[in-house]
Amino acid sequence: TMVRPELVDFTGRDAGYRYLRSKGNSIEGGTSEVLLNIVAERVLGLPAEPRNDKDVAWKDLSR
Repeated sequence: TMVRPELVDFTGRDAGYRYLRSKGNSIEGGTSEVLLNIVAERVLGLPAEPRNDKDVAWKDLSR
C-alpha cells in the first residue's frame, strides 16, 4: 500500500523517516561520490581527476 506523504512523521524515528534519511546518510559521508568516481574511472574508462599528491606519502602532505 502507498503511504500518503501528509501522514509520514519526518521528525520522528518511524520507518518513513528512516527510509528517507538513509539516502542522506550515504551522501553526507561522500560514499556515493567516491563510488561513482571509481565506476567512472575503472568501468567506463574515463580519465581520473588531476591530483598533485598522487606520488606523495601521507606523512609528507601539507595539512
